[in-house]
Amino acid sequence: MSKTLKHDLKADALLEKGMELLWSKGYNATSVNDIVKVAGIPKGSFYFYFESKEDFVVKAIDKYYCMMFTPAKAILENKSLSPKQRLLDFHEYRIDILKNELDCTMGCMACNIGNEMAEHSEKIRTAILIHDQMILSTITDVIQEAKDLGEIKNTMSAQDIAAFIEDAGKGAMVSMKELNSSYPIDNAMNMIRNVLLK
Repeated sequence: MSKTLKHDLKADALLEKGMELLWSKGYNATSVNDIVKVAGIPKGSFYFYFESKEDFVVKAIDKYYCMMFTPAKAILENKSLSPKQRLLDFHEYRIDILKNELDCTMGCMACNIGNEMAEHSEKIRTAILIHDQMILSTITDVIQEAKDLGEIKNTMSAQDIAAFIEDAGKGAMVSMKELNSSYPIDNAMNMIRNVLLK
């Protein structure tokens, strides 16, 4: 195994362990000491793989989006289904993860970190923004496809519909965690299904 591959695998393993802490505790409540402790490595080793805690978080955000959005993107790109059905399946998939895998308590790691750090770290803000814009663009394209086929009659632009859904989803996740209930995300899904994608 090459030195570079070995380095990348160890850095990836460290990211995986540290992501869980970041997701549950947030940026400020997670220290480098916490990360190395859960990963079972000496503190000095952390800086062999990452320039700083901020660098670690930027890379954790990249890994998070790859892990979470790759299967969701496959749903949007499944041309065996109509564009409207792909959109509905995509949003149902995301909500299912929030409810059944994350038990309505974790929300989106990137949203959590973004809420906490966007005004304090340009690198973290930019890392999240790049991924969010890519997701928004993908959703917008499928909404436009559905509009072109007459499956969605909503007269708002595809971009405005997509942006509103994403923004409303972020707000619903905050309320979900505050209430410890799936109602806000279920309600958001009802609005998506019965109003926005009509």
